[in-house]
Amino acid sequence: MRILEDIFMVGSGELRLSNKMDCHIYLVDCGREQVLVDAGIGLAVEEILANVRREAFDPRDISTILVSHSHADHAGGCKALKSETGSDVFAPEGESELIENGSEEDLGLDVTKRVGAYPPTYVFEHCKVDRVLKDREEVRVGQYEFRTIQVPGHSPGVACFLLRRDGQNILFSSDVVFVGGTIGIGNWKGSSLTQYRKNIRKLEALQVDALLPGHFIWTLRYGQEHLDKAIENLSLPYVPPNFQHQHPAF
Repeated sequence: MRILEDIFMVGSGELRLSNKMDCHIYLVDCGREQVLVDAGIGLAVEEILANVRREAFDPRDISTILVSHSHADHAGGCKALKSETGSDVFAPEGESELIENGSEEDLGLDVTKRVGAYPPTYVFEHCKVDRVLKDREEVRVGQYEFRTIQVPGHSPGVACFLLRRDGQNILFSSDVVFVGGTIGIGNWKGSSLTQYRKNIRKLEALQVDALLPGHFIWTLRYGQEHLDKAIENLSLPYVPPNFQHQHPAF
């Protein structure tokens, strides 16, 4: 599914493009090579690869998987997709360790399995991370550069990825901020409202046009308005509007 000229959605549980537990999985065409933003849960990855081919791309040209954080619906597919495409896996500091070795408690699977967000038999396939990304680190792939912006709160080191191209600012906001300014706070290990408040202003004044989150609807214009709403909500004395009412999983 084409989102923008060179950005495609090749996986999504909500849109039934792939396994129902997958987050939104984006493909960015960087010229001779492509990037996947997030990897889904790792079940039926052939559906993701079929969508890549349907958009006239060869999965072997995917050189990089940018993983926003270690939760299963975003990172569980890293190992299988890496094996199928030969790509490198890049993940942020504070999350890469969990992708490689995290326990079910570390990954939030203990509590989310309890409410049926994942089946009790689901096993997270750990995966070697080829490059650990620090906050503000730039990743060059083909003709494009992605800036890592870590905004801990949803998880210990979760990152957004900012792509500036052709005068347009595009933010892959993962589960940090969703359209409407809701956030992704949860009652699992590594989620912290204090960390959200401490880090959310990193998303201030980015002049974001397209906001492409890890779940729900996206917007191609005025994305900064939704970031600013989240920033404002986190400055108020009450628990800010959260994504829980939209979706029980993360």
